[in-house]
Amino acid sequence: MYRELLELFQINKGDCIYISSDLIKLALMMKKEGIQFEPSVLLELFQDAVGMEGTLMLPTFCFDFCNEKKYDYCKSKGTSGVLGNIALERCGYNRTKHPMHSFAVWGKDADLLCSMNNMHSFGNDSPFAYCKEKNVKQIMLGTDYRRSMSFIHYVETVCNVPYRFLKKFSGVYVVKEGEEVRTYEYAARRLDMGATEQFNRIGAILEQSHIAWKVNFNDYICHQVRLGDSFEFIYNDIMKNQCRNIYDFNVSREKLFQGYGE
Repeated sequence: MYRELLELFQINKGDCIYISSDLIKLALMMKKEGIQFEPSVLLELFQDAVGMEGTLMLPTFCFDFCNEKKYDYCKSKGTSGVLGNIALERCGYNRTKHPMHSFAVWGKDADLLCSMNNMHSFGNDSPFAYCKEKNVKQIMLGTDYRRSMSFIHYVETVCNVPYRFLKKFSGVYVVKEGEEVRTYEYAARRLDMGATEQFNRIGAILEQSHIAWKVNFNDYICHQVRLGDSFEFIYNDIMKNQCRNIYDFNVSREKLFQGYGE
C-alpha cells in the first residue's frame, strides 16, 4: 500500500521533496486492511524514490522558543506532524537551525539547509527561499493547502504585506555544547485585521494551472505543488488582488491595502 501511494506522486530521482502529513486516516485505512502502519517504512520509500541525489524536508515546527522562551535543538519536539519527529530519531536526518520553523532534512542538500543561520523564519536566507530556488515539490499527505502551505508566509515576507509586522523573540537556545540567549524574527500577524487563511482558494488556482494537483488514494486526499512555480501566482494575488485568494479580513481590503505597492 505504501508503494501504491507514492507512485501517485510521480517522484523522480534527484527531486527535492517537502513532506507535510496528517497520517491518522492513512493509519486507520491500513489497520482496516490488516496492515500494520509503520511511518518509518514510508520515510524509507521516499528516500529510495529521490535517491542520494535528492533531498527530503519534513517540518518540525516548534513554538517553545516564543511561548516558553526556551528551545532545545535536540529535544524540543515539532508540532507539525509526527513524521517529522520520527525522522529526527532516524540516522541520516539532521535539523535546520531556526527554533520556530525548522525541518528534519535528509539527502544531498541536507548540509546546505542545516548551515543556514537565518534569523527570520521566512527570510531570503531560509529553507523557504531554498524551496523557491530549487522549485521544491511539496507533498501534503492527508492534509491541504490551508493547513500545510507555510510557503505562502515566505511570499508574504517578500511582499512586506500590510497585515503583518516584524516581531523579535528572545529566549534560551540549547545545544549539546550548552545554552545561550538568542534572538530570532518572525512576521507576526496584526490581530486587528481579523485575517482568516483561505489558502485552499489559491490551491485551486494552482491546480487549474497544473502547478499543483490533487491525489485521491482510496479517499485519502493528498496534494502536491511545485513551490517555486507557485511563487508568481501567490505574489500576484498579494500585490495585484489584495490577497482575495489567500485571506478574508474583517476590515475593508481597500483600506488595508491603501497605498500598498505604490
